[in-house]
Amino acid sequence: MYQGSRLNRRRGSRASYFRPGVGAVRLISWLCVLATLAFVARELRHTMLANSDKKITLEEAVRNTGLRDVMPKRLASQFTDLPGRLLADPPASADQLIDPQTIVVAHLPAGDPETPGVDWPRFEAQLAAATGRKVQDEIFDNGPTDLAKIKDGKITLVALHGVDAPFLVNNYGYQPAAVLGDESGASGNHLDIIVPPTSAITTPAQLRGHNLVCTVPSSITGYRAAIALLAQNEGLRPAADYTIIWSLGQKKSIAGIARGKYEAAAISDDKLQSLLKKGTVSPSDFRVIYKSKEIPRTTIGWFNNLKPELAAKINAAILAYRAVPARPDSPDADADDSKPLHFIAVEYKKDFQLIRDIDDRFDPRLDMKAVKAPKATPATQPAAARDASRE
Repeated sequence: MYQGSRLNRRRGSRASYFRPGVGAVRLISWLCVLATLAFVARELRHTMLANSDKKITLEEAVRNTGLRDVMPKRLASQFTDLPGRLLADPPASADQLIDPQTIVVAHLPAGDPETPGVDWPRFEAQLAAATGRKVQDEIFDNGPTDLAKIKDGKITLVALHGVDAPFLVNNYGYQPAAVLGDESGASGNHLDIIVPPTSAITTPAQLRGHNLVCTVPSSITGYRAAIALLAQNEGLRPAADYTIIWSLGQKKSIAGIARGKYEAAAISDDKLQSLLKKGTVSPSDFRVIYKSKEIPRTTIGWFNNLKPELAAKINAAILAYRAVPARPDSPDADADDSKPLHFIAVEYKKDFQLIRDIDDRFDPRLDMKAVKAPKATPATQPAAARDASRE
């Protein structure tokens, strides 16, 4: 009796479970759950795709600014560097060394702001006396024709802007021997990042979410150094973490900060000091939130295949060179002439570290161009107006 009742209860439970009305409800419930899961999965997929697209878009925007992941540039495969100096060793075979009877000195045009204080005729006369060789002068523009001459051994000595040195070092065996300077050190320039005096921004890290005004993409202190160092030191990426706006000029950037037009600006310390000296701006018009190390201007050196005995004589002549100060009553006299520049010996691995850091993010020889951006529109795609200087 008892067993029969229990059996009936079980049968009754199963019967109620499989009654048409109850089964339909349960089926609908399961279908709703499956539909919900499918919807969630679809939305999750769309979200993931959207985030992926957003990431790709940001990466493309960053690439459009010229910034690249750190890719340390190395000596070309035909060179060796056994001592680890980051410079090419001399050729293994002595018959590959050159010993020119005419020393060809190639340099930027006289009067170029990047080679201040160099009296090239005077230097070349001293070089001829020190080496006993004829010296020939050439203007150097770092273009394909000059590079071909270097490859063919038709240029002996090159003086160029320091930021261009790593390219020649890695690809042509250039050996930077010295940079222009005075008793206080190398003659160069600093990147300054400045903000209006009342700005709440006090450190480079706080530029996140703000605008940074730059000059043009070819500028070192006005763009490339700032972009590279913000990425290296703060992890900030242009067009992703902050917005680039172009001013197309150092003076315009500084004046814009002084008037409170811009939130922050990457500028040349040289240009800032010049405007301060002229009274165009005053110290109360801005605050400096970052100053880089010195970026050497003019460097001079030869190539790894030069005969060591001749290289030693050339090096001695380089380090012995002294410019003659202009007379106080000369129209060419300047306040800086009290400290005439001369060449100071350098160690490429140590003294060009900052330049290499920038070079690893950008190619300084790349001819990039920019257009002026609308006031409220971020400009991240370079396009028209060349900055002829390296500032």
